[in-house]
Amino acid sequence: MRRLLRWYGAGPLHLLALLAGFAVAGYAAARLVPSAPLGIVIWFLGAVIGHDLLLFPLYTLADRSAAAVLRHRAARWPALPWINYLRVPAALSGLLFLLWFPLILRLRTRYQASTTLSPDPYLWHWLAVTGALFLLSAVALALRIRGLRQPPEPPEPHSPPPHPGPAQPSAGAGDADHPQGQG
Repeated sequence: MRRLLRWYGAGPLHLLALLAGFAVAGYAAARLVPSAPLGIVIWFLGAVIGHDLLLFPLYTLADRSAAAVLRHRAARWPALPWINYLRVPAALSGLLFLLWFPLILRLRTRYQASTTLSPDPYLWHWLAVTGALFLLSAVALALRIRGLRQPPEPPEPHSPPPHPGPAQPSAGAGDADHPQGQG
């Protein structure tokens, strides 16, 4: 068993989760492929060609370009992962575009016929959400930079203890030479 775990490189729970994932994917493939085999092949090839050969190099190039431009201009910025403040809103905006692109680009869909609503506001709504995402990210970055640039506050000076008044004996704290009740 140790030899198998050493060869696999992870724990048995990971292997079990991986096998369960393959079982679910196999079940889904067994149910989908007989109903539309050509559609599955086209979808898979489109995903490989569209994402791996076209989109991945493009957004990698955009990410590296933004990092290079801002790295040269931001020499006085404190060291923090600022590129993530661009990546997160861009990724969320891209995901929203991927989900709603037929309506955003006003392509022919059954949307208007089935809902009797116009797809016209989708472009403006997507642009507004994208702007809000980048604005929130910019505010979060500004707050983070402000927090890093502020010098730490000096510790509060301890106030001197109050001036002790005349000593008052506490109850039960009598002197050993003078027991209570005698004296």
